[in-house]
Amino acid sequence: MTVSTIYHPRMISVPVSPYCELARWILDRRGIPYYEECHAPVFHVLATRRCGGGNVVPVLDTGEASLLDAREVVDYYEARGPREQAVYPEDTEARTDTKKLFDFFFDIFGVAVRSWAYAYMLPMQRSTSRAWSDRIPLWERIGVLFLYPLLAAAVRRNLGLQPDTISRQQQVIEAALAQVEARLADGRRFLMGEKLTAPDLALAALAAPIMFPPEYGGPMPTLDQLPPAMRVAVDHWRARPAGQFILRLYREERPPRPVDLVAIGKHASGQTLKDRLANFVIRPAILRPIFGLLRWLSPILVFGKRAIITRYDDVVEILKRDTDFTISQVNAEKINQIDGPFILGMDDSPQYEQEKAMLHQVVRPDDLERIRKFVRESAATLVDAARPRRQIDVVSGLARVVPVRLVASYFGMPGPDDPTMMRWMRDVFHYLFADLTNDPRVLRDALSSSTELRRHMDGQIALRKSLLSERYQGEEVLDRLLAMQDTTLSWLGENVVRRQTDAPIPLTQRLVRGQDLNDDVLSRLLSMQDAAHPWLDDNAVRRNLAGVIVGAVDTTSKFVTLAIDELLRRPQSLAEAREAALKGDVDAVRRYAYEAVRFNPHHPLQVRFCTRDTQVAADQRRSKNIPAGTFTYVATLSAMFDPEVFTSPEQFNAQREVEYLHFGYGLHTCFGRAINGVQIPELLAALLRLPDLRRAPGSAGHILYDGPFPNRLILEFDA
Repeated sequence: MTVSTIYHPRMISVPVSPYCELARWILDRRGIPYYEECHAPVFHVLATRRCGGGNVVPVLDTGEASLLDAREVVDYYEARGPREQAVYPEDTEARTDTKKLFDFFFDIFGVAVRSWAYAYMLPMQRSTSRAWSDRIPLWERIGVLFLYPLLAAAVRRNLGLQPDTISRQQQVIEAALAQVEARLADGRRFLMGEKLTAPDLALAALAAPIMFPPEYGGPMPTLDQLPPAMRVAVDHWRARPAGQFILRLYREERPPRPVDLVAIGKHASGQTLKDRLANFVIRPAILRPIFGLLRWLSPILVFGKRAIITRYDDVVEILKRDTDFTISQVNAEKINQIDGPFILGMDDSPQYEQEKAMLHQVVRPDDLERIRKFVRESAATLVDAARPRRQIDVVSGLARVVPVRLVASYFGMPGPDDPTMMRWMRDVFHYLFADLTNDPRVLRDALSSSTELRRHMDGQIALRKSLLSERYQGEEVLDRLLAMQDTTLSWLGENVVRRQTDAPIPLTQRLVRGQDLNDDVLSRLLSMQDAAHPWLDDNAVRRNLAGVIVGAVDTTSKFVTLAIDELLRRPQSLAEAREAALKGDVDAVRRYAYEAVRFNPHHPLQVRFCTRDTQVAADQRRSKNIPAGTFTYVATLSAMFDPEVFTSPEQFNAQREVEYLHFGYGLHTCFGRAINGVQIPELLAALLRLPDLRRAPGSAGHILYDGPFPNRLILEFDA
């Protein structure tokens, strides 16, 4: 799999920082490629705050969470990695001791080393500015060149440097190194025994400014560039047993970076100017008054080969008249460009009926409770993981993660990892259904991601057919999976093998128990490959399953994010929705979600193509003829503010007995509507149950967009 098409973590760093070195060491040790977005001190705050951070580096965007310091990086990957790479022991007592020593190095020793080193080096403008300028943007290099005295003063103030800092912190460093030597006196190989643990990594990384190891992953002055008094102390510490131990850790345990990715790659968060303009234009605050005026003056507005429909009854009429107002001219070309025909690009036809009926056979109404249980448990797990920080990213910490795991569990299509699958889904969905700017980069990314997704899905289909063809026991399954790591299934690395056996129902356990594998959508599709369905080859399985899952992640994520964002604007409605969630009334939570998103729909418009001259709203005074060849924009946002159907539309009313148009209407109603009717309220309820849920301070507490998609919304809550 090529590096350019996989979502990699993005680390915002000050490269010289030893705390960034600790995060780099963790990532490099696990073989995780990542982008390092490098900044100079002080300038880095502009970047960290965009991701919900503050003055501290590193900040790591994993694709599903924003980690706001090096300790969070250690804890995050400790919880998700294989046991053989764990840096904390499993034994509770040993783990407590290990954590205590790690915290000492992180909170006391590392702070002392940093203050001591900066107290010596800040007056050395040439050497320090050179280290600060490593891999940073050009404008920051210019800033360092001309503003160094101001930047140095800010660093001195932030670290609380005083005339006695060197002598005071040198005592802390001496005591810490003595403690290290006392631990090593019995001949043990590492601080906690014979295995490398978190304190070893923290000690080595955070001691770098007093040890100057050649293997350090960031910039450093050379020993010859140090002030004489600093050089004497450094030489002394390097020579003593603790120093030799630290230098050995770098020589023997510091792995090289797995892939040298360019800084600030294509997946850096943010929007182009065209994205910002498009998102501004479709803001409800702009569209609602425009649509309100159109509903009054010209509810069926025709201009050239375009028409805008703004009243509820007319919108529903057009969406129901699927032979006069078709979808193939809107979607088919793009869908065929990505992976061939799918029902969202087809008009009513024998193929449409055949493939839709097939999909309804494998995505069944009686699966909804199973889906509800999975979503509820997955959401609870993610919320529990966020409790120690009392902060959660609605998007990357919940609303994108659960749907992509549902794609793996229920639809039977796990990705190589969650962030990669999220990126594939977003790139393809963006091009197919949300590209408002015709940006060539959107097409490029979609084609690249769809190629990798097809290759991955073909491998998964081949793997599943192989496993369905026979029964395997225990280790036979792992042997079988590992044996398939050939050129055909080159994506099937050890991490993917592990993923096939992950919770909630490990594949090995299912096979050992003799449990039927036909309980996910992929296996159901494969079981239909018989004489009665000669057209359902592996290609048809892939393109239909891909068509279903591509919209399953960001549609749900956007809906949940917009819903909670709107509720946070209305404290009374938020309190009522929370009360419903605490009572377990998930249907009431659904009503609050649908009413909230009415004020900011995830899809404010749908498009249809008029195939013949035809009249809309016949027998009404507003009736108009729409010419053949007209692209017709049905404004579902406007329809849900039509006072003829939504009484007092400007008021928030979760008790409305009306049909919302969030998921369309008629022949091409969203295929996942029923699943979203279960998944969205469960995700929202998991958030609402958190006590005193509120926005994080500053920009982090407001939605950050990636093109048309919410990419981050940080909320805080009480214990």
